[in-house]
Amino acid sequence: MTKLRGTHFLLLRLAAQNVGRRRVRTLFLGLSITMAVGVGLAAFVTGWALRDGIATSFSRMGADLVVVPVGTLVNITSTLLTVQPTDQEFDARLVEKLRTIPGIAQVAPQRIVRAEIEGHPINLIAFDPTADFTVQPWLPEGQRLRLTTQSLIVGERVGNKPGEVLNLCSRSMVIEARLGNTGVGPFDDSYFLSFPALDALIAARQKISVAAGVPISAKPVAPAQSVDPLAVLATHHHAVPSGPINCLPDLWPDGVSAFLLQLSPGASAGSVKFAVGQIPGLKIVAGNPVFTASRQALGSLFWGIAVFAGLLLLALLFLVALLFSAIVQERYREIGLLRAMGARPTQIMSIILIEAGLITSLGGLFGLGFGLSLVLAFARSLGFYFASLGVPFAWPPDSAMWLAAVSAMVFPACIGIVGAFIPAWRARQQEPYLMIQTENAR
Repeated sequence: MTKLRGTHFLLLRLAAQNVGRRRVRTLFLGLSITMAVGVGLAAFVTGWALRDGIATSFSRMGADLVVVPVGTLVNITSTLLTVQPTDQEFDARLVEKLRTIPGIAQVAPQRIVRAEIEGHPINLIAFDPTADFTVQPWLPEGQRLRLTTQSLIVGERVGNKPGEVLNLCSRSMVIEARLGNTGVGPFDDSYFLSFPALDALIAARQKISVAAGVPISAKPVAPAQSVDPLAVLATHHHAVPSGPINCLPDLWPDGVSAFLLQLSPGASAGSVKFAVGQIPGLKIVAGNPVFTASRQALGSLFWGIAVFAGLLLLALLFLVALLFSAIVQERYREIGLLRAMGARPTQIMSIILIEAGLITSLGGLFGLGFGLSLVLAFARSLGFYFASLGVPFAWPPDSAMWLAAVSAMVFPACIGIVGAFIPAWRARQQEPYLMIQTENAR
């Protein structure tokens, strides 16, 4: 065991000595690795950040398509596609049918309800936090919420502040955050909550109705079908007694006012509208086609950067293979002497591969620092510029950053070993006496 350890130490020592023999060549090879790894790492992190930032900005544009009951008003502006408060509703089970339609990437249900807080009429918008792509992007940058059945989010023009506690249907509701200014009145003036929170309010309102001796007249909504908008409005605009029971209309769970659709990359809005239009009793409203096309093409940005980084690593592999091919040929006589003195072919290969691994690993380590410096420089220059345009510079999650850092150190070592393997294998196959005779033996 001691002899084996001594052999390994000797091989490592010989490889380290070879690294320092031609310092200028080693320096330039290390610098090329550092530059490639640094630029590749910076491209990955910056591409991820800009992709997420631009995706957030496009999410703020609202949905590509909105599916609403016939007769529902939809607000179309230059910045957001939203639904006006409505009494017409779908069955929530329709979401599963919409998700099966080709070309639809996401379906975000919303329920818009008129409510009353402390005698003031308000709009409540219930949404699914796991499927939402139009409400949460307007949260302050970097803020992520875990909504409970007592959580509220307020629009930008609502007077209540985060941290305040409101009483709604005898339930204490805490304002968790305030959304940014969308410029759309119904959105900025509304209160937002999750579907479970709205269901809890509906249950609380029903308890108030029972205690007051008021019958619960609402019925579960039916699946979408052809309806008369005026008839629907007439049946829903019923009078309710004054008092706390006015906190909510007479509702039932599992209702949805609108389904907000986001199209898959490459999907045609016309084809999706035709497929959705086969379902009776609904209306489809399209958003700005420019925003839709731009968002669909966004995925190619990140993949283009990834392909660029891959080609950079491939070019680096060819560089290492070419350079070590010249290094091995230059040392043919030395390698032949080592073979003649009893060195095994595998030990010769090990010396060459360890040398390549040492150079490229050190280059990768310095490249990690260089890449992080580039990222910080981008964040303080391009990041501020994009932020001024409303595109946040969103850092990748910690797991992605750690993966990128580990890859920046592991991949260069692997590239060095793989690039030097063929020259090392060729040297292993040569006869010692041929290698001693000439430095240019093939």
